[in-house]
Amino acid sequence: MVGSLLCGYFSDLMGRKKLLFFNCFFMIGGAVIQASVSNIWPFAVGRAVAGIASGAATGTIGAYVNELSPPHLRSHLGLGLQISTTIGILVPAICFFFADSGDGWRYMAGFPVVLAGIYMLLSPSLAVESPAWLLMKNRREEAKQVITRLYGEEHVQTALAWLEPKKQLSEAEAGFSSEPVESIWSPKYRMQFLGALLLSCTQQLSGINAVFYYSGNIFSDAGISDSRVGTLIIDFINIWPAFFTGVLSSRFGNRNMILWGIAGMVVMSIGMTVAFLADVSALSIVFTALYVIVFGVTLGPLRLVHLHWCQLAVQPHRRCWLPVPGRRV
Repeated sequence: MVGSLLCGYFSDLMGRKKLLFFNCFFMIGGAVIQASVSNIWPFAVGRAVAGIASGAATGTIGAYVNELSPPHLRSHLGLGLQISTTIGILVPAICFFFADSGDGWRYMAGFPVVLAGIYMLLSPSLAVESPAWLLMKNRREEAKQVITRLYGEEHVQTALAWLEPKKQLSEAEAGFSSEPVESIWSPKYRMQFLGALLLSCTQQLSGINAVFYYSGNIFSDAGISDSRVGTLIIDFINIWPAFFTGVLSSRFGNRNMILWGIAGMVVMSIGMTVAFLADVSALSIVFTALYVIVFGVTLGPLRLVHLHWCQLAVQPHRRCWLPVPGRRV
């Protein structure tokens, strides 16, 4: 949460690319602390540092991908973050079977050092700065160079048309503060802000974390002796729905998907409750799997809707100051 709250300010100050690079130092520091200590309190400090890095990366990457993508591909390319998150949840579950030793957890805790190191080696030559951020800083020529690299010289003017803020604000906008924190409370942006906030709260309060945490027990009741297998199955199921979200959102719309997803999760929750009360283990597994699938198609990729709200709310400023919702990692 702390990283998500702070990333907006620092990404505007430093740029998306530079912030992600320096955030790797926090990622490495948190991983090294966790992997090297043997006491709970230093380990908690390492978790806190890693948590700040995770929040900052999640919040910044979403906006970064949104600003680099053409409008008609944003919902599809933005799914990469959701898919990466679900894979990041699955991999530790798989590693449980290979790192089942006294020090195995240290290798898992220190693995982010490898990922951060790869990013720090490759990003200077492969990554580009956000053209939207460059335009916000009045570095128009640099923005044109980035756009040329991304889309080709023939598409520079087209890209500028949907990246640049409108030069002429309407009379209704003219009285608003130039500071985004103040602007989101103005009457014009209040509904967008509340919409993004409520959607984020809906995801966090949906109960999906409880399903992940207790999935091992659910499968154990069904006769699977190793609780890790149940966790692995749920994490594996969690990956695949995200691949279909882009197609479904293009056809039915984000709003309809969110509403249908909430309704579907209510039905699956009732089914799980009845199955638990009736002590029908097989049925509880079915409803649990369906619950995860519905979540993975709708509320799971909520950051896409969140970015959409941010884009509407802060178009004159090209900034996003709302924390991006997350899940268990």
